[in-house]
Amino acid sequence: MFFYHAARALPITLLSLTLLLSCGPSPKNDADVAPTASPTRQANTNIRMARAVGDRYVEEDDVTRAPDHLGQEIPFIYQMEGPAWENENVGFRLYFDERNGIDIFGKKTGDMVLDSVGTQQLGKDQNYHNMSDWGMDVLKVGNSLGAGSIALMIGDSIYRLGDVAEERYRKLEEGPDGSRFLLEYNGWEVAGRSLDLDWEISIEPGTWGYQSDVTLTGLQGDEELLTGIVNLHSDTLYTEERDGRFVMYTYGPQAELDHTLGMAITADESAVLGHGELGPDDMPVSTTYYVRLKLENGQPTTYRFTAAWEPGNPAFAERTAFVGAIY
Repeated sequence: MFFYHAARALPITLLSLTLLLSCGPSPKNDADVAPTASPTRQANTNIRMARAVGDRYVEEDDVTRAPDHLGQEIPFIYQMEGPAWENENVGFRLYFDERNGIDIFGKKTGDMVLDSVGTQQLGKDQNYHNMSDWGMDVLKVGNSLGAGSIALMIGDSIYRLGDVAEERYRKLEEGPDGSRFLLEYNGWEVAGRSLDLDWEISIEPGTWGYQSDVTLTGLQGDEELLTGIVNLHSDTLYTEERDGRFVMYTYGPQAELDHTLGMAITADESAVLGHGELGPDDMPVSTTYYVRLKLENGQPTTYRFTAAWEPGNPAFAERTAFVGAIY
């Protein structure tokens, strides 16, 4: 296992793999003796993407973002600011604008709740930032990659997925056995090249996270995919190799209201090129532990994100229980 410390933040021009001394017992071994104790919940998944129409939000299965909708607008154009997805354990949302950040909903219930979250007065009373019976928005994202959002690396430069010629959302599947949707980013102008990006996000019951499959066309061969974890309230990154997968995670009182939260990214070892850290002054992405992933033109690059919030499962008061939930 390896650790990153915030005091050793990498400048954006130093994007090499940094390994520190191994210390402590392996989280994998710890998890073997302390498996996750999950609440008993009915397996289910759900997707919600709704647009403001008059005085209410109306769900839509196919949405193209308005070209002039580039940042946060209040009242919100979209319920929860964009598509949201959940299973019986956890929920997420993505900002459907040039930020393209991903946030986490901690859940205290196995019910599908996101159809009604954030509907009060069309954005004027977005109370999911306060604790409710069902849970709350638990993460501060800022200018980071949040909970598994993406960017592109070319050489020593990083390009955040932002404004594009066209951004489209399409629901692909929804039901108790799993849900998935597609985000299409067409005409992303990056370093003198025009790229099209398809980002399929899927969630299955029984997990504490989601999967991303990212496909780009128009690549020249020197690009890498970045995804990451916000580290606004974390000074330690844990990494390990487990059953052919690279695992990196943070754990501690890093959620809103100082609740314990574990966040992890996993990917096939064969796809991983390295990992590092971006500090608070780096641009266009800051305060992020990132992993660099291989890209092949027209072929999907896959990774998974896990989020485990202690109020939703008291077992996550122990790091070993969270490590056992990483998938």
